[in-house]
This record gives sequence, structure tokens and C-alpha cells, in this order.
Amino acid sequence: MWTLVQVAIALVLSLLVGACGEEDKQTAQAVQWLETYSQTNPPNKEWQLTHAGADDKGQVVMDVLVPDQGQVDLIKSRTRVEQDHIVRMACPLKHAKIWTLLPEGRMLWVNLQEKMPDGSFQPITGASCKR
Repeated sequence: MWTLVQVAIALVLSLLVGACGEEDKQTAQAVQWLETYSQTNPPNKEWQLTHAGADDKGQVVMDVLVPDQGQVDLIKSRTRVEQDHIVRMACPLKHAKIWTLLPEGRMLWVNLQEKMPDGSFQPITGASCKR
């Protein structure tokens, strides 16, 4: 026979698991939206989304290729604060649907990358998007 405390603990745990599942579902919807949106609205008009997904903390992360070496060199030459502003040029607009899909407390992180001669991608810098 369960005591009242055991029932209360079971109820709280089931509610927490359900809430986490809903947030994970919303995060997955945000990732899907981002992938679809980026096909017709490339980040900063000419950059290329190479990957979008959720990390182990449930944050949405998008990797964005900066294909122009001149832009890569310019970004690298800037201060960290200026780089943050440049990264945010890849963020969806403030009124974009992603901000209603992404659960409160979860962020969208953007990693800018450059393509190396061997075909691999190397990080330039990254920053979070502002809601």
C-alpha cells in the first residue's frame, strides 16, 4: 500500500517527466522550423546552415558556414563583442515563429564556421541569439 507521501512523490515525478517531454517536443519543432526556414532565408542572406539540432542541455544549436574568406578574416579580426554582433546577423528575426516554439529558458546558439582546405569545418566564433 502506498503512503500519501509516496503518491505525492510519484505524482510530482510524473509531472516533471511530462513537462520535460513537452519541452523536448517543442525544441524538436524549433529545430525543424529552423531547418526549413534557413532553406528559403539563409542566415545573413549568403551564409549556409550546415547543421541544426539540440545539444545535451536541450539548447538549439545551429552551425553556419561563412563561405567568403574575406568575411571570415574580417570576423576573426574583430573584438569578441563585435563578433557577438556579427554572429547575431544569422539569428532569425525577433517576430519569427521559432521564438514561440522554443521553450522559455532554452536558447538558440549560433556557431559560425569556415571551410578548411581539407573540406572540414572549423569554428570561427559563436553566440546566443536574443529573443
